[in-house]
Amino acid sequence: MVIRTTLALATALSLSLAASAQAQDKQPPAKKPAGQMDHAAMHAEHMKQMEGGKEAKAEGWKELDAYHMLMMATWHPAKDKNDLAPTRGMIGDMVTSAKAVAASKAPAACQKPAIAKAQAGLTGETLKVQALVNSKADDAALKAAMKGLHDAFEVLEEGCNTGMKH
Repeated sequence: MVIRTTLALATALSLSLAASAQAQDKQPPAKKPAGQMDHAAMHAEHMKQMEGGKEAKAEGWKELDAYHMLMMATWHPAKDKNDLAPTRGMIGDMVTSAKAVAASKAPAACQKPAIAKAQAGLTGETLKVQALVNSKADDAALKAAMKGLHDAFEVLEEGCNTGMKH
């Protein structure tokens, strides 16, 4: 009798949990406020473009795309949530990646004076952020520097359409 009652309770609990999970699955996803970006969706789209290690466009700029991934992972948490931990944790990778962008050859469509200037300046702008991280600057100063770095990066992103936009 005890086993039967225990089994009945376990079955009822299991069915209740399953029904609750189904109800949650049927609820529409929460809508983001207008203008707010979905970083996970942007990342998923980029990964889809990069499937098989091939660029979505015939002439991509892999070094700039790699820097862009770091920029998304640091700037959006800073801007959207005032979370500077990713910036503090990834700044070394950003500097390395900025140096790779500076040393790389831009695709033919991107070989314009404004792009070349932005490409050459990306490392210096990234090093400014690193200096603030190393000096343990407060979040407000670091966020302002990240905004400046993001603005400098956008010159490359917008001036050289590599297929990655946010």
